[in-house]
Amino acid sequence: MSEVTPVEPTFVSLFGMYIVGWEVRTRNRDEMDPARAKIPGLWKRAIDEELVGQIAEVRERGVMLGAYTRYLSDDHGPYSAIVGVEVPDLDNVPRGMTGITVLAQEYVVFPVEGEMPQAVMDGWSAVWKYFSQTTELSRAFTTDFERYDPSKPNAVEIYVAVR
Repeated sequence: MSEVTPVEPTFVSLFGMYIVGWEVRTRNRDEMDPARAKIPGLWKRAIDEELVGQIAEVRERGVMLGAYTRYLSDDHGPYSAIVGVEVPDLDNVPRGMTGITVLAQEYVVFPVEGEMPQAVMDGWSAVWKYFSQTTELSRAFTTDFERYDPSKPNAVEIYVAVR
């Protein structure tokens, strides 16, 4: 893994949202091993099977989200990863997909640019480093997410929920 340069995060308050997509249960320890990693396959499926086209009411066409939620404890335990899109409500979740509610929350946002997927991995390394060095904030482990905007092909924003 390459050395992560310090990222200057910003702070935002989100009013909450709904996400619909496909879900896997995993843990960071498994994601570090390509033979056990589930998240890359989930993203591949979302692209190959055109996930966005399978959901009727998408808030921002083309914008994909990678959500991390249902943490058992923290970033060392199991959690759910969902690749999906923002929708206006959870009234029409397609069969085989999961819908989640992202509650209103304070977030630290880490902007990341570079060659994907390495840039997003470096971004998460910056997140872990940031929270290991700060005593002012702690992660909430509610729902964190990555936001991929097709108008910015080599960029992602990582939203980390804080207390």
